[in-house]
Amino acid sequence: MDKWNNVSLMPRWMKITMIICKWLICVMPFVICSFLMFFKSEMSLWDNMLLTCVYLLSLSSVINMVDKD
Repeated sequence: MDKWNNVSLMPRWMKITMIICKWLICVMPFVICSFLMFFKSEMSLWDNMLLTCVYLLSLSSVINMVDKD
């Protein structure tokens, strides 16, 4: 939808900014959960399961993004 007669309607800086924002949105939960898993030791079982779910969902998102590009 951003092309019309082989002319890009979206500027190049916007494409680059969107790629960077998309990567940050997908990678930041993965990085934060990774740090929490290593440095936070006194978690309850529920906290640990929740953190593991967020970690796996963010890892799945990162893998999908890498696979798509």
